[in-house]
Amino acid sequence: MTLYNFLGIFLLAVLPILGSAQMDIDIRDQVIIPRTYVVTKTPTPIKIDGKEEAAWENALFSSPFVDIESTDHDIKQVEFNTQVKMLWDDSNLYILAVMEEPHVWADIKERDQIIFYNNDFEVFIDPSPHTETYGEIEINALNTVWDLLLNEPYRVGGYANFHWNLDDLKTAVRVHGSLNKSKDMDEGWTVEMAIPMKPFIEMKNDHRTPIQEGDQWRINFSRVEWDFEIVDGKYQKKKKDGELVDEHNWVWSPLGAINMHMPENWGIVYFTEGQYREGPAIKEDRDLVFKQGMYALFREAHWGSLKGKWPHDSETINAVYASDKTLYATWQKTNAGFEITAENSETGNWFTINEKGVLKAIDPPKTSEFQFATWVHGGQEMDSAVWLPKLAHYDSLGISEILVGGSPDLIKDLIPLASRYDIKVHVWMWTLNRPNDSIAMQHPEWYAVNRNGENSLNYRAYVDYYQWLSPFHPEAREYIKSNVRKLLQVEGLASIHLDYVRYVDVILGADLQPKYGLIQDHEMPEYDYGYHPIAREQFKELFGKDPMEMEHPELSTEWRQFRLNAITTLVNEIAEEVHAENQKISAAVFPFPEMSRQMVRQAWDDWNLDYVFPMIYHNFYRENIEWIGFATEQGLRDVDYPLFTGLYLPGFESAEDFQHAIEVAKEKGASGVCFFTLDGMKPELKEVLIQENQVKNAKN
Repeated sequence: MTLYNFLGIFLLAVLPILGSAQMDIDIRDQVIIPRTYVVTKTPTPIKIDGKEEAAWENALFSSPFVDIESTDHDIKQVEFNTQVKMLWDDSNLYILAVMEEPHVWADIKERDQIIFYNNDFEVFIDPSPHTETYGEIEINALNTVWDLLLNEPYRVGGYANFHWNLDDLKTAVRVHGSLNKSKDMDEGWTVEMAIPMKPFIEMKNDHRTPIQEGDQWRINFSRVEWDFEIVDGKYQKKKKDGELVDEHNWVWSPLGAINMHMPENWGIVYFTEGQYREGPAIKEDRDLVFKQGMYALFREAHWGSLKGKWPHDSETINAVYASDKTLYATWQKTNAGFEITAENSETGNWFTINEKGVLKAIDPPKTSEFQFATWVHGGQEMDSAVWLPKLAHYDSLGISEILVGGSPDLIKDLIPLASRYDIKVHVWMWTLNRPNDSIAMQHPEWYAVNRNGENSLNYRAYVDYYQWLSPFHPEAREYIKSNVRKLLQVEGLASIHLDYVRYVDVILGADLQPKYGLIQDHEMPEYDYGYHPIAREQFKELFGKDPMEMEHPELSTEWRQFRLNAITTLVNEIAEEVHAENQKISAAVFPFPEMSRQMVRQAWDDWNLDYVFPMIYHNFYRENIEWIGFATEQGLRDVDYPLFTGLYLPGFESAEDFQHAIEVAKEKGASGVCFFTLDGMKPELKEVLIQENQVKNAKN
């Protein structure tokens, strides 16, 4: 059983699967339920002067701050009281913080310095539900501000942008007593803020401009408090054995650890158009405790009991997250890290959380349906009069994926048309074979070289359109990546689909050799590529010999692997960029890994793909239909991502053979089949697809 069949069955049953790994853990102590606050709307703007004017009477004080390490089961009280109020209008979020403090002091006066080196008050705001991008504001008793933006929490590699400024931010501090005078006792200090709404609304994924009734933001407040001593009449942070004594961290919504950058445990603020301090009743989120359990699992995977136990494929987790409540999840390896997916059995809602801590609601998984796909030659410009009937035709045949070769503009226009038929669009890119590429042709040094020393731009093996770039030339590699980056600008792609990501065929399929008058019973120098001067130099530096000078370089496993690695690193570098943009990557490859290594120097089982489309063209190799199943099975033994069996339609002599090919691909675990190509297919083969589609629609 393949991983993906296993996963589909698991998600439907939500039960342990025979043969899968299972982990039973108790995370009740790690689950923290955020504090909540209903922020009412003020009819008039607040004057920011540090005073609690009459308008603030319409807002309730929050619960008192507690120690940051508090949990739902262990609340740690703090020495001095801190409470906040909030109001809002269309322009600002207003904050009033009242802090008890017998000694008010501060010495940082320059904006955007690290304010928490003083006693300070801090605000953290994430306007989206995904705990990613958020803003932070820190202020001391001198009214010195530090505002910064994080693209994601530090714990998962987040970057703090210190140059981000809230230009319309207004702040005021009022000291109840004296500032920096150590001989007297103070009552405390008050902070008042008008935080501009616009920059935070722009962070929301839906990019709406107005706040709407019931909108929820993640917000937390922190107060940093340092132990001090008085030296020569001045406040100094206390030291012990020459080291600063750790600061105290007091917060509104407890985090369970000394780390403010855990946005999943920040409080939840509900906006209402109402203007009365009691506000409306908060609508219960029946998934809240479950979602906090998912966040706890994410932390356990990185820093808790699951650290170092990440799955090689997929595992089952049974996590007790509340009294009499167990979260049954599947923990699956992905190219970027992992995904944990589970259903809240009380609501029927499904959620997934990834290695970055991004939690999303998802549609309930469906039984994995066997998919039909096709490669399509697209062109440069959109002609809807051509494409709309073509898409309708594909839909009638049950096609759900199309792999289209064409310009970014064509693909951009095609995606919304295809979506009308629920057809996904992959952009089909010729990777290393770049026939008549006007940019590449200006750089003949980029091209691949065969064992005879012939450049692929000048000596074109087999056919004129074989004009191959070398994966060893750094500028050629960068050029290929630049082509990928252009395609990544297109929204809505199913994947970047790489083709011709290999070397020239050193051995052709048995049925193709007569076409070129060849009998390839050995590796012929004119078709044996990878001998670029850079490759030879690098290999010689490693192994002390030039492959061009070997008597039988075709027998050198090191030389073969060296060339395989050049392709693999290129693909995986592309995959890294694609995945960084939250896109997917696929590839058209030769039938199965061992065969592709020998014939075209392609080790696709080492590639970090999301899907693979092996071209299992049986007639090219004079093989029977059963061989299609054999090749499919061989490929699935070596990869843990979906495989679509590629079928060459002109190679089928009968509808029965075609039907059987689809069946054996399905039986051996393929996620679908991909046709080359539907355009111009025989009527009897078309009838097979029509009948298959009718059966599928009847089941649905």
